[in-house]
Amino acid sequence: MFKKVLMAAVAAMSVAACASPYVATPYDRAAMPVRTITVMDDAAEDNAIAYEVASIGRNFGLIGALVDAGIQAERQSAVNKALDSVSFDGETVFEHRLASRLTSEGYQVAVRENAPRDKRAFVVTYPSADGTADAYLDIVVAHHGYLSAGAFQPFRPSAAAQVRLVSASDPTKILMDNRIVYNGMTTADAGVITLTPNPSYEFKNREELLADPAKMAAGIEDALNQIADTAAQLLR
Repeated sequence: MFKKVLMAAVAAMSVAACASPYVATPYDRAAMPVRTITVMDDAAEDNAIAYEVASIGRNFGLIGALVDAGIQAERQSAVNKALDSVSFDGETVFEHRLASRLTSEGYQVAVRENAPRDKRAFVVTYPSADGTADAYLDIVVAHHGYLSAGAFQPFRPSAAAQVRLVSASDPTKILMDNRIVYNGMTTADAGVITLTPNPSYEFKNREELLADPAKMAAGIEDALNQIADTAAQLLR
C-alpha cells in the first residue's frame, strides 16, 4: 500500500502518458452557460507525503529497497503526526480556498459532501441533475506534502491535481480538463501547468522539517492554495 501511494505521488500526473499524449481541454466561458458550480469533495488523500525520490537505500538491492521503504514510511508517519499536532487538514484547506476563488470569479458555488469516489480517482457516477448546479467541478489531488530530490537534498512542498469540469445535465460532456503540478519531481507532459515551489518553505533536512510543524503545514497550505487559485483561473 505504501509503495502504491509513493508511486502515485511522484508519477500520478504521467498516468497513461505512454498510451497517448496528454491533451488539455480549455474552458470557453463565453460559450458555456455555467453560473452555478458544485465542487465534489473528498478530493485528496487523508495523509500528506514526505518522500525522498532518489534515496540511497534503493541502490542496494532488495534488502536496501525494503529498508528504504521502512525509512520512507517512518518519515511520512512522523510528518503526519506533526501535522496532526497543529490540526492541519489539507483537503479542507484546499476546498475552502477553491470555493472562495470560484466565488470571486462570479460563480455560485456549493461543495458536495461525501462525494462517491475512491481516493485519487474521479467520481464515477455524478448526482442526477436537479437544477441546483450547471456543472460539477471534480478535482483529484494526487498528492500533497513534501518531496526531496535525494539524500542530503532539501525538502520542498509538492502537490499535484487534475481538474475536470463536467456538465450537470450530461456528465459525459467535459467542459474543461487540466493538470496542475506544484514542484513535481518528474518531467511534466506538454500542456500540464507547472508551478514553482515557494522558497520560504524549504527545509534542509527531515529534522528541520519536523522541528516546526506550523511552518511545515503553512508550506503545504501554500502549495494547495496555489493549485486552487490556478484551478479557479482556468474558469475565467
